[in-house]
Amino acid sequence: MRRIALPSLLVICFTLLRVDATTVRRLSFDEMVSKAQTIVVGSLVSSNTFWTADRKLILTSYTLEVQQQLKGTTAKTIVVTTVGGKIGNTILQMAGAPAFSPGETAVVFLEQSGGYNTIVGLNQGKFPIVNGAVSSPIGGPTQGMQLEEFKSQIQLRIGRAR
Repeated sequence: MRRIALPSLLVICFTLLRVDATTVRRLSFDEMVSKAQTIVVGSLVSSNTFWTADRKLILTSYTLEVQQQLKGTTAKTIVVTTVGGKIGNTILQMAGAPAFSPGETAVVFLEQSGGYNTIVGLNQGKFPIVNGAVSSPIGGPTQGMQLEEFKSQIQLRIGRAR
């Protein structure tokens, strides 16, 4: 009887637990360039965290000063919105959601989603610039590439797509 009770109890416990996950397919560099409507080099100017109108999600909007447009056209500043943030004692974190740090400069691959500029592939489309080289939280062949070479690779792929 005891042997049956423990496994049954474990099954019931795991059934009652609610598990949510974020799954995003890993994109190749070519796919990110193709999917992005806009690619810019930008520096964080400010951020604003807010509830959605239905109060179901916390979003953070980051205002970036555009230093260079690599694909598409933008104004001198662009607002990038991500899921997650902190309002009062309420924190919403989404695995893989990109965030910006004060003073950070990055190359960002952007697409429109629900009226917002969002980063392609969550954090896959954000490449912080550190000491003249790009970095990526997911690694890959562009990790540590010098910024000028990285921009050349983007332009090469844009040229191929035409």
